[in-house]
Amino acid sequence: MRTSLTGFKKQPLPSKPMLFDGRKPSMFKMFQNRITSKNEHGFSLMEIMLVLAIIAILSSVSMPAMRGFTASRRLTTSAQAIADTLAFARDMAITERTTHLVVFDVDSNRYWLASSEAFDVQNPIASAGRTTNTAISAGGQATVSRTSGVMGIPKPLSRGITIAALVKTRNGVAQQLTSGVDYVYFSPTSTSVDTSLYLRNVKGNVTAIVVEATTGRASIREMSPEEIQTLGLGNDL
Repeated sequence: MRTSLTGFKKQPLPSKPMLFDGRKPSMFKMFQNRITSKNEHGFSLMEIMLVLAIIAILSSVSMPAMRGFTASRRLTTSAQAIADTLAFARDMAITERTTHLVVFDVDSNRYWLASSEAFDVQNPIASAGRTTNTAISAGGQATVSRTSGVMGIPKPLSRGITIAALVKTRNGVAQQLTSGVDYVYFSPTSTSVDTSLYLRNVKGNVTAIVVEATTGRASIREMSPEEIQTLGLGNDL
């Protein structure tokens, strides 16, 4: 018995995948799907190790620069703090009509404010810890001094900052101190003695705080490598 094939309809071939809008999936869509799939599964150990290696390299390159910046910043901050203390001592000498001093302990890298009323020239370090909370006004009455709480209290320099030298010049003769204790005074008329205080950081940079004798005003100046070499203030640490 012969069967006719005309009774069977031809079945259509399966079509390629289509998006909901009838378009074929683009390469961008396929790439996006891969990224989404990757994010769902997280990063591989190799990728994490690569990121950590890059961070380590960047840190090793930037750390020396950061240390140099920190050392310079501490030097600037210490110099400004000393200049402010010198200016305060000058102001108090004028206001209270009493000679005030700033004492420097070169060996311990510290300094403090002192008054001539509690200062022994033969033993300057003894003024540390001696405070004066009162001052005598023009009417002869005792008043609370602005130096209360700061007089005689040693202030250490920032970490890594040292006093390289203290140089005083009298009658054209310079005297340099690299150890021990010395001081800078301010009279009631604001006069002082020509003084240069040199601070040094661990990188060998030096900053000078200069006091002018006639006015008693203090200024800050960064020393050039040539000046540091000439004065013999190179880092000997």
